[in-house]
Amino acid sequence: MARRTRTTRTTKTRPDPPDLPSSYDPATGPPEAGDLWDGVEAGPDVLFPEHVADLRLHECRFSGVDLAGRTLSGLHCRDTEFHRCDFSGAVLDDAVFTRVTFTDCRFTGTELNGAGLNDVRISGCRADLARFRMAKGAFLHVEDTSLRGADLYRFTAQDCAFLRCDLGEASLEDARLAGTDLHGSTVDDLRGPLALRGCRIGPDQLVPVGALLLAALGVEITDRR
Repeated sequence: MARRTRTTRTTKTRPDPPDLPSSYDPATGPPEAGDLWDGVEAGPDVLFPEHVADLRLHECRFSGVDLAGRTLSGLHCRDTEFHRCDFSGAVLDDAVFTRVTFTDCRFTGTELNGAGLNDVRISGCRADLARFRMAKGAFLHVEDTSLRGADLYRFTAQDCAFLRCDLGEASLEDARLAGTDLHGSTVDDLRGPLALRGCRIGPDQLVPVGALLLAALGVEITDRR
C-alpha cells in the first residue's frame, strides 16, 4: 500500500505583509470621492482635501503625506504601506485595513472607531489619545508605539499583540483581548484591567498587572489589626 505523505501546516504567528508591486505610478493630484488608487506612490507634495468619501487604496505607498485632521469616510485600504505620515486628529471611522503597515506615523487623537484592522503592523508610531472604540483587530501587531490615554472600549482582538508599547491610562472597558500578547508594554494606570483576562504578559509585568487587578476587584492590602 502506498503511504500517505503527511503535510505540515505552518501556524501563523504574525501579520501577513503587504503584497506590493515592483514599481508605482506617481499620484497625479488629490483624490476625489469614490476614487480607486491602485499601485500609486504619494509623497509630501500630495495635498488631501478636508473630506474624501469612499476612497480605495490598493497596493500603494504613502511617504510623508499629511492627513492630519482629514475625514476619510468609507476608506478601504489593502496591501499598502504608510511611512512617516501624519494622521493626527483624522477621522477614519469604520475604515477597513488589510495587509497594511504603518511605520513612524503619528496617530495622536485619531478616530478609528469601528475600524477593521486585519494583518496590520503599526511600528514606532505615536497614537496617544487615539480612539479604537468597537474596532476589531485580527493579527494586528503594534510595536514600540505610545498609546497613552487611548480608548479601546469594546475593542475585539484576535491573535493581536501590543509589544513594548506605552498603554498608560488607556481604557480597555469591555474589550475582548483574550490571547493578546502584551510583553514589554507599560500598563501603569490602565483603565478596565479586567479586560486583560486571557492575555499574555512577561514576568516583569506581574507586579503592575497584579496591582491593577487587585484594585479592580476591590481587594485591600492592609496591616493586620
